[in-house]
Amino acid sequence: MFRNIAVMASLMVVAVSMPAYAQAIDLSSVNSVLQSVLDALTGLTGRLIMTIVAVGVLMAGAFNFLDWTRVFTLLTIIVVIGVIPTFVQAIWGTT
Repeated sequence: MFRNIAVMASLMVVAVSMPAYAQAIDLSSVNSVLQSVLDALTGLTGRLIMTIVAVGVLMAGAFNFLDWTRVFTLLTIIVVIGVIPTFVQAIWGTT
């Protein structure tokens, strides 16, 4: 019984909703926030912080505070974070 009511309510919501509402949403503020996060991660400050973290991780591995599996995992994550904008630009032509 409740399943039928839920299905009917879902169908009514789909029937009543208008796709044009999605076009009217202004996402420019969300885009600017995400762009600033991207700039922070890949800009001068982000590269400096990633370099300091990479040196710290390598030193922790050298002094045996971290096992080398975690060291290589963290270094791979740092490299991937730095390379993501290049991939995006190569695929879509913009960052």
